[in-house]
Amino acid sequence: MQNRRIVLIGCAALFLAGCASKMAFRGPIALASDQQIMIVRATAKFKQNGILVSGDIRRTNGYAGSVAGHLHIEGLGAQGEVLVKADAPWGEFMSRRFRLAYFKAFLETPSVSSITSIRVTSVTGSP
Repeated sequence: MQNRRIVLIGCAALFLAGCASKMAFRGPIALASDQQIMIVRATAKFKQNGILVSGDIRRTNGYAGSVAGHLHIEGLGAQGEVLVKADAPWGEFMSRRFRLAYFKAFLETPSVSSITSIRVTSVTGSP
């Protein structure tokens, strides 16, 4: 009986540790689109040693080709200062009809609790 209790406590601890590393970021995420790319959505999750930011973008026009550029992603502190930043390319646009592409970036920082908000900005015209 004692061994079973120890195993259950161990499993619960491992489960909670896994959940803690995948908790959703609760702060605001500001999206700054431009004339060619609209940031449709962005979510962020705490990971070990940082925050994983992902989401979708779409072209604002019906153009079926690729759009050169990237996303500039910043983790901001309580006073609005940039604590960590990353540039992320977007994936291939899925179809002419939906004009969607996926992005993902990792904001690496040992102090995830100091990041109070995230800003995602599209930068077109550069690789």
